[in-house]
Parts: sequence; C-alpha cells; structure tokens
Amino acid sequence: MEQLLQFKNELINGVKLSAEKDLCFEEEKFFELVSESISEAGILDNIEYHPYRNTNKYMKIDGYSWNPLEKTLSGIITDYEDIEDILTITKSDLVKLGKNVSRFLEKIDDEVFLDSLEESTDRVIANSMNFYLPEVLKFRVVVLSTRKLSERVKKITIDEIRNKPTSIEIWDLDRLKTLSESGTENEPFSIDFLNICNGLHNLPANTEDEDTHTYLCVMPGKVLSDIYDEFGQRLLEANVRTFLDFRSGVNKGIRKALLTEPENFFAYNNGLTCTATNVEFREINGQKVISKMDNLQIVNGGQTTASIYFSPKEKGGIGNRLYKDIDLEKVFVQMKLTVIRDEDKIENLKSRISQYANTQNSIQKADLVSNHPYHRNIEKLALSIPMPAGDSGLSTKWFYERARGQYSTRVRGLSKAQKDRFMLEYPKSQKFVKTDMAKYENTWRMKPHEVKKGAQENLKLLGPVIAEEYEKDESKFKHAFYRELIAKAILFKSADSIIAKSDWYKEEKGFKAEAVTYTLSFLRHLLLSQGKDLNLLRIFQNQSISKSLSAQIDVLGKFVRGKILDPSFRQGQGNPSEFCKSQKGWDIFKTVNFDLELLTDSDLLNANELKEKKEDDKNLNEAGAQIDAQTGIMDVKKEEWLAISNFYKDQGYPHYHKNISLPTKCANMYLGGDLPSDKQSKEALNIRSRAYNEGFDFIN
Repeated sequence: MEQLLQFKNELINGVKLSAEKDLCFEEEKFFELVSESISEAGILDNIEYHPYRNTNKYMKIDGYSWNPLEKTLSGIITDYEDIEDILTITKSDLVKLGKNVSRFLEKIDDEVFLDSLEESTDRVIANSMNFYLPEVLKFRVVVLSTRKLSERVKKITIDEIRNKPTSIEIWDLDRLKTLSESGTENEPFSIDFLNICNGLHNLPANTEDEDTHTYLCVMPGKVLSDIYDEFGQRLLEANVRTFLDFRSGVNKGIRKALLTEPENFFAYNNGLTCTATNVEFREINGQKVISKMDNLQIVNGGQTTASIYFSPKEKGGIGNRLYKDIDLEKVFVQMKLTVIRDEDKIENLKSRISQYANTQNSIQKADLVSNHPYHRNIEKLALSIPMPAGDSGLSTKWFYERARGQYSTRVRGLSKAQKDRFMLEYPKSQKFVKTDMAKYENTWRMKPHEVKKGAQENLKLLGPVIAEEYEKDESKFKHAFYRELIAKAILFKSADSIIAKSDWYKEEKGFKAEAVTYTLSFLRHLLLSQGKDLNLLRIFQNQSISKSLSAQIDVLGKFVRGKILDPSFRQGQGNPSEFCKSQKGWDIFKTVNFDLELLTDSDLLNANELKEKKEDDKNLNEAGAQIDAQTGIMDVKKEEWLAISNFYKDQGYPHYHKNISLPTKCANMYLGGDLPSDKQSKEALNIRSRAYNEGFDFIN
C-alpha cells in the first residue's frame, strides 16, 4: 500500500504541475496524462478530450474513443481526487459514473438535446460521436480514477446503451501503476481456454529452445470470435492493426467461405500466426491441451480474425443465405503459435515473425523495435548530451525511454538524495518515449494525418522510413540530429501548452491534439513554400520558443482549429477527427494561405542560412561520428560482433566480405588485435545496423 500511495502522490504532483503550467483544471490534465499512457500501450487510440457537464440531467463525460477494429465507441469519464490517501471506488460508485456517461450517449442523436447545445463545441462532439452510430456494435464506459478499486468488486456490469452490448472498464490506481511499471509495450492479459472451450488442441513443433517453443493448434471459429469480442485490438500485433483493411477483397472471399462452406474453412484459409509469452497445459480425456495463454498476439491473420468476428453481424447475404446465419461452430482455423518466455527476446522475435509471416502483404519490412540501433542511438545521445542552461539557468538532460518503465526503474530503489539528484538532472517533464518521438518527427515532416491515426500506428508508419534512412547513412543521426530532435520536442510541447492556455481554447475546449499537430505542420508548410524554415538551433539553445513564435502559434492555432470545425472546409466529411486522419484533410489544408506576420527574422532561416546549416550539421555530425564510431564499436560486445559475422556467414557471404571480416576484426580487438580505423569503425556500425534491419537479433 505504501508503494501505491507513493505512485499516487507522484501522479497527482505531475498533474498539479502540468495544470499549473497550462493554466487548466487538474481533472483535465489527469485525463490527458492517463490517456497518453493507455494510448501508448495500444489499449485505446484516438482519444478525444471534451468535457460535458449537465448536473440537472445527471450527465457527465470527459471524452471518447472510436475503435474501428472493434467497432466500439467508448465514453470516457474521470474520477479525480487529489486527497493524499488511498481512497476506494466501489461498485455503486462505478454504476453512478457509468449512468452519467450512458445518459449522454443515449442523447447524442436527439434533435431536442442537440438544439439545446447550440452551435458550441459540445454540439460538435455530440455530432462527432453520432457519426459512428451506424457502425457501432458495442459501447464501453471507461473510468479513469485516482482511487483503488474495492476488493469486493469481482465483476462489473452496466445496462445496455442504445440496445447494444455495453461494458464498463476501470483504470484505477492499481492498474495505472501496473501499466506504468510493466516494462512491456502492452498491458498483460490472460485467456482461460479451459473455461472457454475445454482447452485448445495442439501439436508441439519445436521445443528444443528452452525459452521459445512452437505449436500447431486448431482454433475453433466460435472461440476466436469470443476472445476477439472480449480482448479486441489487444489481440492484434501493432503492425496488423496498422495495415488491416476491412474493406479489401480478401474480406469478401473469407466471408463467402464462412457462409457457404464453413466446414471447409480450415482447408481454404492460411490460418493465423501468433505469439504468446506463456502457456499452461492440462490433460483432458488423455490429451494434453492448452488451458491458459498469456498475451496472445496475432501477427498474421488479422483479416481472418476480423472476418470471423464481423461477418455474422453484417446485413445481407448471398442468395437466400444470410450472413447472420453463419455457423461459427463449424469453422476451425489453423494456428501456428510461438511461445516466447524470455522477456528480452519478445519484441525482436515478434517483429521478425511478423516480417516473415507477412511477406505476401504490404506490412512494412523493418520495424523499429526497442532494440533497434536507432533507438539505442537516441538513448546514448540523451545520456551523454547535456542541454544548454536556457532560461532556467540549470543544465539538464532529456531521458529517452526506449522501453516502457525505464525511467521508473531507474528511480525506484534510489535513496531520497539520489532520487532528487537524478530528477534534477533528468526532470520528468523531459522524459519522452518512442511514440512521443514519432509524434514530434512526423509533425515536423508535415504528416499530421499520420500523427492523428494514433500513437502506435503513427510509430509503425514512421518506422520503415526511419529504418531506411538510418541504414542509408547512420552518420546523419548524431549530435546535430539529436539537437534538432530535442528542439522539435520543445516546439511540440510548447505549442500544446500555448493552445491549452489560449483564451479561444478555454472558451470552447476540444480537438486540441488535432490543432497542435496541424498547426505546426501547416506553419512549416507555409514557411517552406517561401524558401524558409524554423530556426531549430535557436529553440535548442534557449530550451524554449520565442515570444514571437508563441504568439504566431496562438493565432495560427485558432485559425487551424476553426477550419477543422468548419463543415464546409471539411468538404463533406462530417467528423472533424476522421477528417484530420485523412490524406485528403491535409491536402485541403495545403491549399490555404495564411500571413505569418508575427514571426521575426531570428525565428527563421532563409535559403542561404539553410545551406549553411546543412554544412554545419554535416561538420558537427562528422566530428561527433569520429569519436562515436570508435567508442561505438567498443560499446558492442565481442559476442555480438561474432554473432553478426556468423549471421552473414549463414547467408552465404564469403569469409573475405566486409559483412564478415569487419565484425570479426571488431571482435578480435578484445583479444589484443588492432583497433579498427575510423572508416572501418563507421562501416562496422553500418553493417550492424543493416543486420538488425535484415532480421538479425542478439540476446546475451
């Protein structure tokens, strides 16, 4: 309980500091911070904040999330208390909160209710949620709470909303703490196959590796549908979520087979490729079946899963056969299951299995897993490069969390004095994660529509682009790159704060995330069209943006959000959020003109200065690279260099090829051999980077 109280105090303190900085209510910041965590974990994407209160009608809602992979509309409500003690949230509390949300959702298409909202953002939000009603299969009420769920609560149910299946989900202190400290990319979960289907039949295919076992399984169609109904997109590996298209031709083919020949589905379908972190077995009637499975992830077979789940719910049919009559009891699917028990291997192996399993599809070739050299490079730069003192007068560093929970792990166990020193050097406000990096980077690259697709999806879309650039020229990702990355982070966080504090936003809240990424992307688009760009070096050196740039972001942000909320500007797209996720939405913005009259010359770089900057960056990177290359090869263990050499030997490269000879030379320096030259060191690091992109993995 003491650790839970400590977590709560840290959470509340973070909320208070952020709320004070942005001049907003603590409840709003609590919603924002928790939303970022569960979005980063891929549990809920595209979370929209907009509080609505009507005490007379007992309505309250703080935001919503639409999940197209589950066709689920979630109404989100906060339960925020800043009392310095652990309070309990009971079943009756949850029922009351759930009814506050359900009353609002029941009214979002009621014309009398909508008229009472007038032309405010309240009405825009109601209309935005109304937009999804024709597709909704399920509703979910999500409660974000600073209280601890009562141990007496064993099961939580809620009345149906709009005659649709409805569930309630509680993110209490315990669950938030577990997610924060999990060290995994996603929230852990387990499936009880013994209870669902009396166990899952399987055949061991490879059990020689102590940490990695493979099985061939038969998955009943009804069971697959049921577990997707319960766990939704958490079953789908992030690549599958990103590239799954429910409208493609294969969907129709699968649907037809389900309807007309369900008993032959096993023979016709390619099946599923899945991973899990653990399985348990039980002997039933003389057969060893899988009784329980932890963290099942479908890395290939998303279309099959979606079709089995959604097809019986569709209208219409073929001839006199209706889709609603599809008999999933006759459907079986083959499943190749790889159980990866070693936590250090999970992410890399999942990525490689996904890569090889999806070679026939458009899923990306390279995935920026946590161990990718690109992320390790940022982590190394973050630990070694102090920031200019800036306005605060203190020199600090940023902390790059390439795997969930690294910051908390570093802090945990420190004495108070050690913790104070660490947090002075690495302030929590300067911690950023992989999805943050992708958000800053894709906003700068003027892809706001990709940023708005969700934290994990945006990272997956950026991944292959970054991986290709990194492999092509690793030298461009040194000191100058890191300096600009931090400037982009400061720019994004500043814009978020400016818009949150603006009078126009406080007057009518909502669509802040859209306004931030679109404002910055639009700002850069306008500047580049004039042969100019923002001066990131100035931002880095000051560790803040100028008053003139702040004022311009405020004015431009108001204009941008106004356009997003304008139905005529959206050209037929009724939902502002969906408009912002589309390429068409961004293309429309690029046709608009706006006078950036508040910027000063010192905020910008002109054409000549951009040329000079390119040369300066090259020199800075080369100076850093010369040092980094030779120290970099020594940061890699001898065993890893030998493993890289063997990786390329296994691919048939001759022993004299640089892919084998240079890693071997790097390994030999540990045995008294000569240190590779600067040129050889750079090439060796490039070979290492290429190896990871080609599927190499090293766990020691």
